[in-house]
Amino acid sequence: MATGRGEEFVRQHGRSFARFQWDSWSPPGWFDDDLFERVAKSFANPDWPDVTLHSYRVRWGEADPDPRYAELARKQIEAEIISVPALVLHGDDDRVVLPDSSKGKEPYFTGGYERVLLPGVGHFPTREAPAQVREGLERFLLEFGRQ
Repeated sequence: MATGRGEEFVRQHGRSFARFQWDSWSPPGWFDDDLFERVAKSFANPDWPDVTLHSYRVRWGEADPDPRYAELARKQIEAEIISVPALVLHGDDDRVVLPDSSKGKEPYFTGGYERVLLPGVGHFPTREAPAQVREGLERFLLEFGRQ
């Protein structure tokens, strides 16, 4: 998406682009055609290609972030340690952000770091395992509230 050809593909074949992500970034069977078709209606939004392309390009340093968030971005980059408790719910079959990427991050979180691998879940945990995500968040927030 950082190239002209990638941009052209997203603009002309956004639906196929998204379907490829859904098909390949997680284990098979987490969605059916009806679910994809319901979500794919949002791709008809004229802003969808621009928002999608910009989102990826900013992450890769290929576009400037929204200036309204410049101060927040600066703070994020400068932060070496996070002092509030953190929970990471990571699909153990995420084929984009590999599970080992969230491993061993405890030294960066003085308020605590909890990593939960969700079995059989890929890149879209909130869609693939909403009950597990809700349960994990509820447990974490209740525990955090007791501290």
